Parts: sequence; structure tokens; C-alpha cells
Amino acid sequence: MVLIALFAGTFGAVQVAKRYHHQQKRVPNWDVVHYHIDGWSGFDSRFDPIYGADPSDASLLRVYQQAAEPPVIVYVGFFGDLAAILDVHTPEICYPSEGWQILHSGKSTAGSFRGQKIQARQILADKSGNRRLVVWWYNAGSRPIETRIRYIYAMLAMATVTGRTDGSIVRLETPVDAKGEATAEARIAEFRRRLLPELDKALPQ
Repeated sequence: MVLIALFAGTFGAVQVAKRYHHQQKRVPNWDVVHYHIDGWSGFDSRFDPIYGADPSDASLLRVYQQAAEPPVIVYVGFFGDLAAILDVHTPEICYPSEGWQILHSGKSTAGSFRGQKIQARQILADKSGNRRLVVWWYNAGSRPIETRIRYIYAMLAMATVTGRTDGSIVRLETPVDAKGEATAEARIAEFRRRLLPELDKALPQ
């Protein structure tokens, strides 16, 4: 009976969310994300086929670099219906499907976004000796979330009240060179601190 009630409630929430969704459509504004951010210079790039196809409704893909240091690759994918991809479009699945080996994974504290603490995921991936550190998190509406099933229900509740089903994934990636993984982590952390105010302007409130 509990499961039936849960499924019925979920179905009802989805229907309400769909009705509101058409009235509450939001889109990102990538034009406000600067190409030069506090000593970091960026250029636009195309979605690399080594990651598969880009499933987002709208995305920002930009490569930033500071001096002669390795770059930080920024991907922000915006989705009108985040629940449809929440546990599918994740680097933990996408990278292995494209031939990358995940050497280890874990959590990463990634600062805060719009007053909410970011709990990000992190992997170290390897492909033919090419190692990448990848850090990512999701935003449901304007709230950072972790990629766990319970947040789907929290998001459905949000959609029922506000009409929002949109969200985004923010992924930061950098090569791991001879200086090691700790240096790569510090590089991402330093750039992320500068990027978050730009995303605050770009992503729908």
C-alpha cells in the first residue's frame, strides 16, 4: 500500500509538473560568461566525440587556461527536464562507455552556489595513459544537488510548487600531469571559485 501510494503520488506530481513546465520555461544565457576571468583566458570548443553525444538542450563548452598551466575544460549542460537524465548522464557512466577507466572516485566539496553548499562528485579517469581529473555536480532549478534518487522526489515536489523541472550539470575537467593529482585538484578549485559568479549570472534563477 505504501509503494502504491508513493507511485501514485509520484505520477500525480509528474503530471502537475508537466502542466506547469510549459508556462515556466527558462533558458540559460551563456553570453554573460566572460572569456577572460581573472587571468584565465578561454575559447569555445566543440563537444568531443570521446564523450559521446551532447544530450543537453543547451550547453556551454569552453577551455580556460592560465599562463602555461594545463587547461580546465568547462562543460555546463542545461536540461528542461533534469529528472530524465539525473542518473543516466553522469561521468561515472559516460566515461567508461567511451573507453575510459575510472581509477578511483569520491566526493568533493566544491564551494557554494546561490547560498547552497555544493556537494560534487569526482573521478580520476585514464585512457591510454591520458589521465583526467573530473569534478561535477547538478543543479535542480537553482539548487545544487547530489546525484541520488531521493533528490528526484525533492525535485518533483519543487516542480509541483514552482512549475520547474529544469536543471543543469556542471563538469570541470583538467589533465593530470607530472605534478600529480593534488595539483590538478588545486587547479580546478582555483578556477571554480572564479567561475561560480559567472554561472550565477548565466543559469536561470
